[in-house]
Amino acid sequence: MKDHFPKIYPATDWGLQPSHFHPHALQVVKTLQDAGYQAFIVGGGVRDLLIGLHPKDFDVATNATPEQVKALFNHCLIIGRRFRLAHVHFKRHIIEVATFRRDHSHASNENEASHKDGMIIRDNVFGSLEEDAIRRDFTVNALYYNPSDNSIADFTEGIFDIKNKQIKLIGEPESRFKEDPVRILRAIRIASKLSFHLEPNTEQAIKKTLSALDQVPGARLFDEYTKLFLYGHAVTNFASLNQHHAFIILFPATEAHLNEPKFNQLINIALNNTDQRYREQKGINPAFLLSVFLWKAVNQTKQQFIQEGESIGIAFQHAMSQILSAQLQRMAMPKRFSANIREIWFMQHALEVRRPKLIEKTLAHPRFRAAYDFLHLRGQIEEVPKSLVDWWEKIQTLDQEGRVQMIKGLQKPKKKSKAHAPQS
Repeated sequence: MKDHFPKIYPATDWGLQPSHFHPHALQVVKTLQDAGYQAFIVGGGVRDLLIGLHPKDFDVATNATPEQVKALFNHCLIIGRRFRLAHVHFKRHIIEVATFRRDHSHASNENEASHKDGMIIRDNVFGSLEEDAIRRDFTVNALYYNPSDNSIADFTEGIFDIKNKQIKLIGEPESRFKEDPVRILRAIRIASKLSFHLEPNTEQAIKKTLSALDQVPGARLFDEYTKLFLYGHAVTNFASLNQHHAFIILFPATEAHLNEPKFNQLINIALNNTDQRYREQKGINPAFLLSVFLWKAVNQTKQQFIQEGESIGIAFQHAMSQILSAQLQRMAMPKRFSANIREIWFMQHALEVRRPKLIEKTLAHPRFRAAYDFLHLRGQIEEVPKSLVDWWEKIQTLDQEGRVQMIKGLQKPKKKSKAHAPQS
């Protein structure tokens, strides 16, 4: 930390007032400060307001312990093992409150355990405001807003990096990435979201420490997947992950097919659609993009089983199990999502074959809409005929009588048996 830091900036320099922050975050800070604690709004919410974005979430940092925070609020839960946090609950909002922490090197064995390669697996070593700033990940996330005097405290030249539109790790980049390799994905994601560039030393450290992501628990990688792809920046994050050779860490089975033009087109259409749904505030099923990313690997594996003599149906079942099992080893998604992926995939056969007796059952399936959307994507890259997609699109708009007529149109007329000629 340089001698002239921390530097205190008036938030009015950026046109910021307390009213720009969520009222619940302001209430939490005031309650803590009135009780004699230090408290600030910190992190991405402050950063985003400084560059003109409109964040929904604001986090609070304080020198109060989680137990002391809980004692001040009626509806507060202490969560987490790796990082113990206090969640202050309001009717429709949660404010996350973190106690100031310091560098893990000061920890005792009771407070923190570290992986032999330097990865932190617990970090509950409380510290001062200055120590908390230095142990944070990126300079742009280490800005502390105090609503009581409308000021911003900057310990790490975060304001400088915001002005220069760069993402820079605090401290020695390789060591910080090894401490928590998920920071690699966070660096890529934040740079992509803000249209910032990676500071050269930070970017170089990503290349050197990328393999450390292999040691990250699958549940944390799934959490990062949702942040990367389900919050309106899927297209740019996909491009950035590929640029830094990080996509293969998340989806090893997909990497081999990314140079295939039609499959790449399928992915990009799906990513654009997902971003559009986010902008329109529509629901997004995490399973849908996963089913797209793994589709080519499933089909290739299915063909291998068919060549080994298995029927199409059995080959498809075995391929789905093999690819999903391998993906779950890398990314531990909840069971309901892996089940959704299976259903989306398996229903493609039903949508293609269109057996008259099963049409109504297919339309009533809980995953029909997702399966149809997947079929529609496949139609856009000409993997299935447009007429098939149009048929399923039309039948959804009809009443029961209209559906019956369309289904009858699928039935082949029965051949008339030839009558035996009379004997003379």
